[in-house]
Amino acid sequence: MPFSLRFSKGDVRPLRVGRAPLIAICVLILGISGFASSLANASEQGQSVARANGAQVNYLKKLIESHENMIWMGHIIPDTDSLAGSMLAAYLHGGRSGVPSPLNPESRFVIDKCDADEPSVVDDFSNMTVGLVDFNQSTQLPAGISTGNILAIIDHHAIGGSPLNIADVISIEIRPWGSTATILADQAELLGVKLPKTLACVGMAAILSDTVNLTSPTTTEYDKIYVQKLAQQAGIDDVDAFANSMLLAKSDLSGLSATDIVLLDYKDFEFAGQKVGIGVAETLTADELITRRYQLKSAIEAQKKASGIDHLIFAIVDTRDQKSYILWGDAKDEKLALSAFGGTVKDDMVVTDGTISRKSQIGPAIQKAVEAEAAK
Repeated sequence: MPFSLRFSKGDVRPLRVGRAPLIAICVLILGISGFASSLANASEQGQSVARANGAQVNYLKKLIESHENMIWMGHIIPDTDSLAGSMLAAYLHGGRSGVPSPLNPESRFVIDKCDADEPSVVDDFSNMTVGLVDFNQSTQLPAGISTGNILAIIDHHAIGGSPLNIADVISIEIRPWGSTATILADQAELLGVKLPKTLACVGMAAILSDTVNLTSPTTTEYDKIYVQKLAQQAGIDDVDAFANSMLLAKSDLSGLSATDIVLLDYKDFEFAGQKVGIGVAETLTADELITRRYQLKSAIEAQKKASGIDHLIFAIVDTRDQKSYILWGDAKDEKLALSAFGGTVKDDMVVTDGTISRKSQIGPAIQKAVEAEAAK
């Protein structure tokens, strides 16, 4: 029989979903990697039971209707998945979408290619209730958002070293899938909601972005299925060509300063009481950034000092050859990079083959190294 997944402030009635998503959340929290993939059949059975009974009641939408001025917001520096997450959540559950800062080149390309309306940049959250998408860490919360005004979280990341501390019981849905957009596409299907072509296009783009065209180790069968479903809804015949166009848009960083590149896809974390910044630049033209590595290293060092954090690591992610070039700004972080990724320093970098995901590879490796050093 179905299990309860969400618990909502002001509404004790849960949204009923299949058994597998609940178990998958337990898998995420317990850190038992690999177990979720064995639940595919159970998930299909659970969801088919839910769908056989018709569209499900959207209790989150009912909850949001009782709150005025509701906005969906992603992490401090938006990417395509947090952008899509805010747009899809607003369409499905109510409220409006927003971004905390201007879009990066890839996200701008997606908005234009999908002919979608771009959400406004919002930096004043006075008198707003907020739904969060694509993150659950306090270090990534946009300034001005009070945790007491957070109504819901929809995410696909681990509950890491500095999760949001929220006094009230709120609606939280975290699944170990490749993107937040995949979760919201599944919610739309469960609720019997057909997405407009523009939103289907943005959702598909977000999955492709976060999974590096379904090649990242974070990719699940759900991501593959919903890319195809959303592509069909959006009228896109060649998904690979669309994904390649996105990667090309993301790769064109020639007009950006070294500091802008370091901060273009950057997140703050807290591991073992240490404040750690991790930036990545996914590119098909890694050589262009490698030739600028000393500019980047200077920018990394300056940003670390300016922000007062303990560590800052930057990765040039070569999406063509499936490897990462790890950079740092000082001797302390060189030591951290070697501890996290092994190997040797060559040309003032550490090269790690097969590493392309911050979420499942780069971040966990750095976290493990920081925690090991703290335990000494």
